[in-house]
Amino acid sequence: MLSSNRRAFLTRLAALPVLGFVAGCGFTPVYGTNGVGQGLRGRIAYRAPDTPEGFRLRTRLEDRLGRVERGDYLLTVQLEIEEEAIVISSAQDINRFNLPGKATWTLTEPGNGMPLASGIAQTFTAYSAFGTTVATREAQVDARDRLAIVLADLIVTDIIVASAVR
Repeated sequence: MLSSNRRAFLTRLAALPVLGFVAGCGFTPVYGTNGVGQGLRGRIAYRAPDTPEGFRLRTRLEDRLGRVERGDYLLTVQLEIEEEAIVISSAQDINRFNLPGKATWTLTEPGNGMPLASGIAQTFTAYSAFGTTVATREAQVDARDRLAIVLADLIVTDIIVASAVR
C-alpha cells in the first residue's frame, strides 16, 4: 500500500512542469541574454603584472569576460605568489611545495580613480618535487599556471557578484 502511494506521488511530481519551478525562483543566468556577465563582456581592459602568471591571468580573464572592445572599465590586478616547502624527507629533500597566491584587484572607470569594485582573491595550489629536475620544473610551471587561472576565476566571480548588487 505504501509503495503504491509513493509511486503515485513520484509520478505526479514528475509530471509537474520543471520550468515553472525555475522561473518562479527568480534565478537569472549570469551569462544569459540579460545576465550581468553578458553585460560586462568586452567592456573591461586588463592590467596585470608582466610575468608568466600575469599573462596567464589576463588570458583567463579574457576567456571569461571577453577581449576589450570598448574599454569602459579598467581591471588592475597585483599578484603575490609564494613558495613554501611542505614535505621534507628524512634525507632533507623537499618533496612537495605549496604555492599560496593572492590577487588584489580594483575595477575602475578609465580616467576616474574611484574604484567601482575591489577585492582580494586568495587560494593555493601545490606541486610535487619528486622526480627529475625537468619534471619538477614542469610541475612548478604548471602549478603556477593553475594558480593564476583559479585566481582569475575568483576575480570574475567577485566582479559579477559586485555588478549584480549595483
